[in-house]
Amino acid sequence: MARRKNMQRRREILDNTFRLIRANGFDHVSLQMIAENSRISKSLLQSYYPHKARLMTDIVRNLFNTMWDQVEINYHAPKKNPFTRVDALIYTIATLGMTDKGLDRVITEAFTDQTSLDNWGRMLDEWMKSHNAFSEYSNYQEIRTGIAFIITGVGRLYRDREKHGLNAEQMADYSTSSLMYGFLHADPAEIDAVLEEGHGIIDDSNIGEVHHAIDTMFDEGKVIYS
Repeated sequence: MARRKNMQRRREILDNTFRLIRANGFDHVSLQMIAENSRISKSLLQSYYPHKARLMTDIVRNLFNTMWDQVEINYHAPKKNPFTRVDALIYTIATLGMTDKGLDRVITEAFTDQTSLDNWGRMLDEWMKSHNAFSEYSNYQEIRTGIAFIITGVGRLYRDREKHGLNAEQMADYSTSSLMYGFLHADPAEIDAVLEEGHGIIDDSNIGEVHHAIDTMFDEGKVIYS
C-alpha cells in the first residue's frame, strides 16, 4: 500500500513539474512552486527529489521513452535499424518543439543546459544498454561516443534552427548522417537507405497522437521511468 502511494505521489510530482516547466520554463520553476502545486511540503518533495536537476532527468527520460514508443508504433519493417529509429526520433523531437512552445521550453533545457546534457547523456547510455539498441554492432563503444557527440550537435542545430533556416527533417538527417558516417563509417548508399526508411516512419506518424501520448505520459496506468 505504501509503495503504491509513493508511486502515485511521484507520478503527481512529475506531472505537475512537467506542466510548470512547459508553462514557465525550467529557470522560473522552484521546488516551492512544485510542492505547492503537488499539495505537499517542500521537505516531503525533497525526500523524493532533492534537486530540480533530478526531476528534469526523470521528465526527459519519460519524454524520450514516450517518443521512442511512438516511433516504434510506426516502424513496420521486419528488421529494424537503430539508426532509422534515431532519424525518426530526432525529427519527432524537433517537430514537437517547433510546434509547441511549452515542449520547446523542455526540449531547449534538455539540449542546451550542460547539467541537463550530462544527465541526459547518462540516461541515454543506460537506456541504450537496457534496450540493446546498438548491440549488433562490434564498435558499440564508438557509437556511444557518437551518440554523445550528436546530442550536443542536435542541441546546437535546434537552438540555431531559425538562423540557419532548418526544418525538423533536415536536423534529423544531418544528425543521423553525421553519426553513421563519422562513427559507423557507413557508405553513402547505406546512409541514404536509412534516411529513406526514416522518412517512411515520419510519413506514417501522426504528430497529434504523439502529442497526446506526451500529454498523458504521467497518467494513472502509464509506466513511469525513473
